[in-house]
Amino acid sequence: MNALIVGATGGIGSALVTALKGSYALTLVGRDARKLQGLGGGATLVPTDVTSELEVEALFEDLPPQDLLIYAAGAIQPAPLSRTSAEAWARVVDTNLTGLFYTLKHAEPKLVTGARVYVLGARPELVNFRGFGAYAAAKAGVAALVKVAAAEWRRKAHLTLVLPKAVATDFWQSVGQPPKDALSPEDVAEAIVNSLQGEPQAELRVG
Repeated sequence: MNALIVGATGGIGSALVTALKGSYALTLVGRDARKLQGLGGGATLVPTDVTSELEVEALFEDLPPQDLLIYAAGAIQPAPLSRTSAEAWARVVDTNLTGLFYTLKHAEPKLVTGARVYVLGARPELVNFRGFGAYAAAKAGVAALVKVAAAEWRRKAHLTLVLPKAVATDFWQSVGQPPKDALSPEDVAEAIVNSLQGEPQAELRVG
């Protein structure tokens, strides 16, 4: 079976690579080619900027049919709204939301019937705070987009919005220390892998 991980070089993405290796023929996507090389291990590596529709379209051109798609790409740049530049807003929204749109748009023809699609979201109660305007707005859009895609693809694929509590990743370098009870990236990866054994669900809350 084939699996595509978009955002494979991040904390959760790289944990998913480890968790799925051996069970799937992996295609790994990330912006940083050097970091992708570090994940290697027989996987197909495709450096891609998800904020570019041309690059995302090219990614899918020669891709074999996929049984599993995971979108774990993300970006955050905390600042009060009054000090959020248009460039910072665009980077966060484009990576989290627009990149997901491009990915879903071009992935559809490549998904086998019954494919599983997981999208990393964010719990509103964890991000609707001062300084998180762009990120909170983007993740709210992600949740809505997943619901729309699930309705449109109901005969094609099963979409799951993954909603973990705080996860100890590089995300925290921008906002401070993670909570003491934060999940590890491996916790999230394990939850996704375990859920693959059961019936598809619209949401997967972790922790």
